Amino acid sequence: MSHERISISNGSVVLEGALHLPDGQPPFAGVVLCHPHPQYGGDMNNNVVAAMDQGLFAQGIATLRFNFRGVGGSTGVHDGRDGEQSDVAAALRTLRERDEIDDDRVGLAGYSFGASMALAAAPHEPDLLAVAAIAPPTPGLDAPALLADARPKLILAGDMDSFIPIQKLHELTRRMEPPPEVHVLHGGDHFLAGHEPEIAERVGAFFAGVLLNRSTS
Repeated sequence: MSHERISISNGSVVLEGALHLPDGQPPFAGVVLCHPHPQYGGDMNNNVVAAMDQGLFAQGIATLRFNFRGVGGSTGVHDGRDGEQSDVAAALRTLRERDEIDDDRVGLAGYSFGASMALAAAPHEPDLLAVAAIAPPTPGLDAPALLADARPKLILAGDMDSFIPIQKLHELTRRMEPPPEVHVLHGGDHFLAGHEPEIAERVGAFFAGVLLNRSTS
């Protein structure tokens, strides 16, 4: 296994990132991980992002975590949407360009604000194989491009999340074609403290099934 601090170029912005390679022989499947809202302290070291990283590593999948513009050591200014979506695209491009990564087996995942950015970016990334969204805010889940996006999706949310009404989440995800894999984290609020092991297991199993064609049942 190896950890490498890397820089991600996105026009005039330079993002700080962390590449985590599993044990084994490359090239590896890989997943880009997007962190929650920086105005609430979100960065690439967030507990849920770390849980996803651990779950993917356990399956032999590489990860690229990064800080959005204006966060941590990343340059630029947070703008809340377009800039961050372009950051996602830049991170995906950087991961695919690595020699250790199989660019035909790449996924995308995010938590909260990062989930929104991942889901918004996905329809514009035709080579992306799958997307996982943890506690995704419901605004934007009915975007036509997302409803028509057919790639596999995983959605996890807590049933005590005051920002994401579970009934509304189910109504919106049923409109997606095909419907995503949805799991409710019982007792979980928006911050999902204590639910990291289940998040790690479900995210790892989902991407192993899609990127590695591996059944974990």
